[in-house]
Amino acid sequence: MRRLGMKRGREGGFGLFELLVALALVAATTAVAFRIMGGASRGAADAERYTRATLLAESRMAEIGAAGSLRPGEITGDTEDGFLWRVSVRPVQGQPPALGSSANLVAMQVTVTVAWGAEERPGEISLTTLRLAPRPR
Repeated sequence: MRRLGMKRGREGGFGLFELLVALALVAATTAVAFRIMGGASRGAADAERYTRATLLAESRMAEIGAAGSLRPGEITGDTEDGFLWRVSVRPVQGQPPALGSSANLVAMQVTVTVAWGAEERPGEISLTTLRLAPRPR
């Protein structure tokens, strides 16, 4: 008697073709997963560098004018962990003669720029503000 649902001449299990297809699917899925994880780790590293650069720029911005009066010019520097910074101070063009409550003040534009990764995945941020300073004599 013949049973329904059974094929003759073949035992249960997978053939070579089915095994190769399954192996190809596993390899493709693994490759995609590794690419996603690599992209996520690069994104996290970029976010960390951006955050650290922003904190450095905010720190430099807070130092401007705290030690004394603002003077037009530019200063640069770097950090041990590879960030380059530049502070630029210049008078704002077209100011009214009597700025604010005193004619002895002048508006200065302060820009802090921080750059990183000159060789691989470079980035840069800039913060700009206006500060009042005594008018130069």
